[in-house]
Amino acid sequence: MGIAGSKVAVVGGSIAGCAAAIALSRAGCQVEVLERSSSGLSDRGAGIAIPHALRETLIAADYLDADYPYWPAKKRVWLTKNGDSPTGDVLWEQAGEASLNNWSILWKSLRSRVDDSIYREGERVLSFQQDDDGVTVMLDSHQRERFDVLIGADGYRSLTRHRLFPETHIEYAGYVLWRGNFAEARVKDRAPIDEADQSHAWHTICFPGGHGVFYMIPGNEDSADVGQRRVNWAIYAATPDGLVLDRPGSIAPGEIGPDIEASWRQILTDHFPPWHKYLIELTRPMELSIQPIYDETVPAYHSGRIALIGDAGTVTRPHTGSGATKALQEALLLEELTQELDDWGSILDRYDSERTAAGNSIVELGRRIGAAQVENTPPWREMQPADFESWVSDTLSGTKLYFYGDQD
Repeated sequence: MGIAGSKVAVVGGSIAGCAAAIALSRAGCQVEVLERSSSGLSDRGAGIAIPHALRETLIAADYLDADYPYWPAKKRVWLTKNGDSPTGDVLWEQAGEASLNNWSILWKSLRSRVDDSIYREGERVLSFQQDDDGVTVMLDSHQRERFDVLIGADGYRSLTRHRLFPETHIEYAGYVLWRGNFAEARVKDRAPIDEADQSHAWHTICFPGGHGVFYMIPGNEDSADVGQRRVNWAIYAATPDGLVLDRPGSIAPGEIGPDIEASWRQILTDHFPPWHKYLIELTRPMELSIQPIYDETVPAYHSGRIALIGDAGTVTRPHTGSGATKALQEALLLEELTQELDDWGSILDRYDSERTAAGNSIVELGRRIGAAQVENTPPWREMQPADFESWVSDTLSGTKLYFYGDQD
């Protein structure tokens, strides 16, 4: 009888949820996106990397506009502080091609392809119950709705995943990611940015117990033109003394106290070349956040009439640049399967067999990268290019990743 006309609930309206809604609407499903926020998502997030090939696929498949703005990175420069040298010493350069995005622009492009009539803001899912024929969803409004299929796209703290697999729990890696981004126009000493623009380079600053990265992303006015972009940076480091992380969640901009902020400034003073320190300190308190690093594997990507997508499935560490990538690949797979197969059992079984192994593999890769680049950092300054090559090869352990030069 086919799946056209099926009622599908997509729990969560972020990148994964919008992409899933696009895919399933094209299959003729009656999709309802249930987004718990009532204030909109367009101002959330910062820099996001995806492979060039995926960007091209998304444009060809009409998930993104042909003129979708991005910053094309071509190489990764690893460097370290050396006294008063403005930009430190270059330790290694490697191919590191990626399409660098502004989270808000990526989300808006996907959201524009989801009809307003099916995108329901302020709809918080409290619980759900499935049987052989479908899923009953209980909403915060005390309303019950019946669907043929439910897609959990509700992020790394997913209620859907927790209800399906209560034995699984997201695990704290023991370190954090300091994040910030701000308007490029704020930068007065532009010489290093101009140089990076010429070679399309993004920088990795190495130090004992962590590393930082910085790169350019399109500005909030949907422009990747020089002068209209945003400077995006992130620093992996140990959990600051005094920071209590007793439940999953991030420390939002404007919520970091002065004592905790002081530990970030100390990292910059101790480990960052003067120019990178100057650049990052242009970040204002309302632009500074802390993201504790979590991950989680899952036993499956579906159970019965319920499936997971994006961070509601496996939770990967940001080292792999795979959060949005994974969600978008999964949406494309859903669209492909709904065109190829005509019943939900076959569709979800195939989806599960392809995505569970892939998702769990990238989680394990993130753990290896975290161990190598944060938890057990090497003697960076003593390493020669050949040492870097061997170190990266050992870390990847046969896995391919676009951040490290592989574009397959």
